[in-house]
Amino acid sequence: MEQTITNFSTIPNQEQGPIVKEFKKGRFPVYLIHKNGKPFIIKAFPYIEDKISPNYLNEARFSFLSHPNIVSINGCYEEANFDFDCLGQRSSCIQMEYAPNGDFFDLCITRRICMSDKLARTYFHQLIDALEYLHLNGVAHLDLKLHNLLLGAEYELKITDFDLSHMQGDGKLISRGSKYYRAPELNVGCCIDPPSADIFAAGILLFVFKSRGVLPHTENQSYKGIDLYGLMRNDNDKFWEVHAEIQKKPSEFFSKEFRELFNSMTKTKAHERASIQDIKNSAWFNGPTYTKQELKEVMEKKLMGKNSFDLQPSNS
Repeated sequence: MEQTITNFSTIPNQEQGPIVKEFKKGRFPVYLIHKNGKPFIIKAFPYIEDKISPNYLNEARFSFLSHPNIVSINGCYEEANFDFDCLGQRSSCIQMEYAPNGDFFDLCITRRICMSDKLARTYFHQLIDALEYLHLNGVAHLDLKLHNLLLGAEYELKITDFDLSHMQGDGKLISRGSKYYRAPELNVGCCIDPPSADIFAAGILLFVFKSRGVLPHTENQSYKGIDLYGLMRNDNDKFWEVHAEIQKKPSEFFSKEFRELFNSMTKTKAHERASIQDIKNSAWFNGPTYTKQELKEVMEKKLMGKNSFDLQPSNS
């Protein structure tokens, strides 16, 4: 599935806004800038041996995506003459919308915000809605993880970072996923069903939402001598029993409906995993969720420290 990128150009210095903040360093630094009085994010891709980064070329293809739970791209520039102190070299850049409320890594790991089933389900609905849109448009993200889920202005979930993503009709996949979130076939480099790999990662994220940042497994490492990944694959009852102990929760913390959904999404064999429609038909998925206004009110209380816990019952 080919898409034409219509906003390829060189961005002149006079169109740049002042750099307000550098969000992260690494292969592709990310900056907050102000342009015409509005905040935007700039993701910079340094040239490689005087050539445009293939990661830039890959991510720029997805500028056509338009969904409320996906960060929108509003500018792709092959050469941007930004005076970034940390770069000091030719770079391409992608300009995208600013999600002002941080990311889910900060939410779940740093702040360890407690989510009721109702709150976790609300965000899971948004994640699945976005994935359904992507997959219907021939796109697989292939690097879903907490860092790549942002909180928008209304505290809605937004998927970002498509530099490793795959489009139907592409040849070899360039993504191996991220440790702890990736499907087993991505880990070993033999993925033939990219959307199914996204389903696996979404299942991991569902578990993390529910478990206040606790991952379901540690891939090829043991946790206090316990092979959680092996249990997840080969002794599922024991897997849930051990996790209740690890998280100091009663066994009913993970409801039958929740376990069934998670298990269906994280099957070892890709062709056995739940489809988007299977997920939407599941019992747990069809429980109560927050409205847009309710979600905003709940998250404002949490992030302002007025309420450390969502007081909805865990099975709500």
